[in-house]
Amino acid sequence: MTVLVAGATGSIGKEVVTALLARGATVRALVRTAGRAELLPSGVEPAVGDLRDPAAVTAALTGAAAALYISPHDPDEERMADVFVTACDALGVRLVFAGVALTARSRLARLSMEALVSTFLPHYRGKLRVARRVAAARRRPTVLGVANYFQNDDVVRDEILDGRYPLPTHRSGVNRVDLRDVGEVAARALTDDTFPVGTYALAGPESVSGARAAQVWSEALGRPVRYDGDRPDWPDVLARHLSGAKLADYRRSYGFLARFHLPAPARDIAGTAELLGRPPRTYESYVRDTAGSWTAG
Repeated sequence: MTVLVAGATGSIGKEVVTALLARGATVRALVRTAGRAELLPSGVEPAVGDLRDPAAVTAALTGAAAALYISPHDPDEERMADVFVTACDALGVRLVFAGVALTARSRLARLSMEALVSTFLPHYRGKLRVARRVAAARRRPTVLGVANYFQNDDVVRDEILDGRYPLPTHRSGVNRVDLRDVGEVAARALTDDTFPVGTYALAGPESVSGARAAQVWSEALGRPVRYDGDRPDWPDVLARHLSGAKLADYRRSYGFLARFHLPAPARDIAGTAELLGRPPRTYESYVRDTAGSWTAG
């Protein structure tokens, strides 16, 4: 089967493409420019087009059985999502979304969570509307809510190797997940007709604080790494590596994570393990694997 991936060169998309190729799927990637197509793995078919262009999106989706949509960091994110979902509906393409989404046991709990997010993370309002738009797609949509992920540490690689962990995180920890697990779940949802349709929150096995993250990196690298996320100039660290709407999103998100304890709910951990067929990867495993590649490089 052919699967279209929108966002294939981003952090989440790269892991989904890897998992799809491992499952033997034919992968097509919608990329904005020919230059982005050069970043795709061998065997992935590029389709060059803008998510704002209905004709380009329709052309990319033609012949695909399923599609993954990852909302970009862009002021037009809601318009882009509407173009993509509308094209999927018209062509009968099954849609999977990975990104910001809320799950709750009751309507009251969901409304409370939305109120919290709207108050402290107003830039997430559009992202939540994107998730709802995908959930309303006609053909068996699946929505995967992705927690703060381990691979965000890749952004501050230079600082970590210099002995500082600069990402602000609540002292009691936050829910984090390995994008390799997200990739596996998304690939299964895209290729397995028996995948249970619905909205799922993907989680790692435990909450991770900034101090704990620094300790794990220190152990993996064999040299001291201290937690440095309480410094008032931490946004300047992100500005050295990110720009535009993505930088703005990261700054606001980590400002929120520094203030609030967001534990990994037991039901989300269990649900993630059920979808994977095994326990989710630990933060230690990510750091160990990543430290090995960094030092080898």
